[in-house]
Amino acid sequence: MGEKKSFFAEELHRFMVQVLDKAGIAGQDSEIVADNLLRADLWGIGTHGISRFPRYLMRLQNGTINSHPAITIKNIFPAVLAVDGDNGLGSIVGFQALEAAMAGADKQGLCLAGVKGSNHFGAAGFYCELAAKRNYITIVLTNALAAIPPWGGKEAYLGTNPIAIGLPRQDKAPVVIDLATSVVARGKIISAAKQGGLLPEGWALDKEGRPTTNAQEALAGMILPMAGPKGYALAMAIDHLCGVFTGAGFGREVASYQNGQNQANVGHLFIVIKADAFTTGLPEYYERTERFCREIKAVGKAAGVSEIYLPGEREQQTEQTLLKQGIEISDGLLEELKTISREYGVPLREA
Repeated sequence: MGEKKSFFAEELHRFMVQVLDKAGIAGQDSEIVADNLLRADLWGIGTHGISRFPRYLMRLQNGTINSHPAITIKNIFPAVLAVDGDNGLGSIVGFQALEAAMAGADKQGLCLAGVKGSNHFGAAGFYCELAAKRNYITIVLTNALAAIPPWGGKEAYLGTNPIAIGLPRQDKAPVVIDLATSVVARGKIISAAKQGGLLPEGWALDKEGRPTTNAQEALAGMILPMAGPKGYALAMAIDHLCGVFTGAGFGREVASYQNGQNQANVGHLFIVIKADAFTTGLPEYYERTERFCREIKAVGKAAGVSEIYLPGEREQQTEQTLLKQGIEISDGLLEELKTISREYGVPLREA
């Protein structure tokens, strides 16, 4: 394992915003991208954090991501929006879709936004947290590059296709559920391959469909779905909802870059609901939610367990720690960031 150095979140944020500005992503959009990537790092999900930044820049440079997308949002029905991201950065497309869906939910009680023409949009829980803090229950889905086989297959066809759900709470961090439909996020395989590490058994298959613990073989092969056929079924449903349903790419079409295709055409689905839709108002919703959370945390603990955590609670605690201590960056990623620093003339200062 290489040496790691720490950087404060505000420094990494400043660095990314200034680089993005020079790369043609200006104003609020660069702030959104930086916020999105940093939230993943602060939650301890480094596979979706600043480690993605060099690839985002590479794709902006080679034109496979549009730095000036003309994002369109059309009302198909009163509570249904069709969003075309025009191949923009996924976090910018996703943020605009979420904002439009929240505005729609204000009028209709709920709103569904289907997105095509997008790219990798970071951690799905990022959008759920944003919406939950504004008193919306949100379900966020996205498809992704083919990485897992249909159950019983030996060829990757479906993405790791995550699902995230955000539940508002009063004066407390929201409950944020964010999980991939694979045993593990593909980013962890990529990270292990870069560091030359081995994978746990049961994570992946090689290109011949044989179990492997070699990260490089796993990248050339596929990741297994979580919970066997159940994970496969959920991944298929999400690919249908985000790809087939919305008009985006699906299956092997997503981010394939084959046969002249130069756009990822990732699809997302945002379902946004006013938190007090079924109660007499937010006070009643909050009271019921807090009772629910208290009862879960008060359940008798198994041997060796000191606390029962709500989904997202560990990540929120990690965030508070890393805001004080700084975020560790591996030496490999640091070299990439130093190269970016020189290329764009933007300094990067350690904690």
